[in-house]
Amino acid sequence: MRWTTIPAALRDEANNLFYRIPGLNPRLERWFDYHVIRHRYHRAFGEYPNLESPRTFSEKVIYKRLYDRRPLLTRVADKVRVRDFVAERIGAECLPEMMAVNRDPAAIDWASLPARFVAKANHGSGYNIVVNGRTAFDRLATVSRLRGWIDSSFYTYSREWCYRDIEPLAFIEEFLKGEDGGLPDDWKFFVFGGKARYVQVDTGRDKAHRHSFYRMDRSRVRVRSFVDDRDRDPVWPANFETMVRFAETLGAEFDFIRADFYNIDGRIVFGELTNYPHAGLMPFEPASVDLEFGSHWALLERY
Repeated sequence: MRWTTIPAALRDEANNLFYRIPGLNPRLERWFDYHVIRHRYHRAFGEYPNLESPRTFSEKVIYKRLYDRRPLLTRVADKVRVRDFVAERIGAECLPEMMAVNRDPAAIDWASLPARFVAKANHGSGYNIVVNGRTAFDRLATVSRLRGWIDSSFYTYSREWCYRDIEPLAFIEEFLKGEDGGLPDDWKFFVFGGKARYVQVDTGRDKAHRHSFYRMDRSRVRVRSFVDDRDRDPVWPANFETMVRFAETLGAEFDFIRADFYNIDGRIVFGELTNYPHAGLMPFEPASVDLEFGSHWALLERY
């Protein structure tokens, strides 16, 4: 019998069991992570990562996924717990307003929320539902989607260790409005050993998504990653250097972290901290940029 002829529900159950079995034994789990992550890297890059002497940024992300097991990574990956981390270091005024948090999405008082908000889960990547007006809001569908996330383990399938031990929660944050009424530009700082070296600026995330990369002297890094490079440079906020300082303060305890912010008419708002951008599986074009980014990263000893 071919795998594709098996009913989808049975295939999903088999996959679920396959990925969960390694969690029964720590040594088996690490062995499983090593082979799954290397295989996925090979599938993305056409070769296996050099983990004995990693040089590129992507190889070093893979190394970090496999060998950095500090609890600090789990703390900042948790979209709820990271708020205390941020408040302690750069101040609570940089945090977006949180309107609700609950293990059970159905227990949230949805009627009390404003017309625009963002519903999220805290234990993975991409767990966001943007509600830009009540006419676009379906409460039952939103609760169902959040429950699906809450009842699943992002780590089980992604093998991104920092999400492994996060207690799943649903929460509601304020809607941050950009100049055109949609989502605002996203300023993503690549911080190596407490020093910001690059910023990735994402625009049109809810429309025509584009991004561009810059060094801290604002010179352009000509590179394509997961979406097309934008044509025009962004309007640099007057308080850009303050964003840089905040990113470096948040990154001071890490060999590498990506610190994301929004800037709404001069109001700097924290987005998230990312341990493994794109899980280390998104090739840079040209590949020389992968080497350039990696040259700034002094890896920690295996933890």
